[in-house]
Amino acid sequence: MSAFFSRAPLVAALVLAVGACSTSTPLGVGGNGGANNGIVAAEYDIALKKWQTTGPLHYRIVVQHTCECSTDMQRATRVTVLRNPAQGTETIEDVVDAATGLAVGADRRQAAKSVDGLLVLISQGLGLNPAEARITYDSGLGYPLSINIDPVPSIAGDEIVYKVTSFETIP
Repeated sequence: MSAFFSRAPLVAALVLAVGACSTSTPLGVGGNGGANNGIVAAEYDIALKKWQTTGPLHYRIVVQHTCECSTDMQRATRVTVLRNPAQGTETIEDVVDAATGLAVGADRRQAAKSVDGLLVLISQGLGLNPAEARITYDSGLGYPLSINIDPVPSIAGDEIVYKVTSFETIP
């Protein structure tokens, strides 16, 4: 663990330098966990800070969840969110099916994720010291574009898999 902390500033500087050189490519491509967890954690820290400082106050996001759950729960969901960074809160204003625009059922509404919700999932997933973690973030705002965390590859159903297919700032 002490080896990680001694390398953490170097890893963070490297990730910052690489991320600062690009305006259109995603930040971070993650790694295969294990030895790369320090890099994945540094990428998360950078993305979190970007989101906290540059994320819009009002936005709409389309999120697709892949899981061992019903087909309905795996359908893309459009979530409209109002942020209050001063209080560190987000309020989900609306949740609809991304394809139809119709309101979703209570289960899907409760499972809907804002950017903060996705960032919490990433933090929790990385806290498990996963065997595999591949995460990409938007290079400008820092919100997650794709999340694929597999704590134990030999255990089916423990994966955390989300994909953001659309992000829109609302005035």
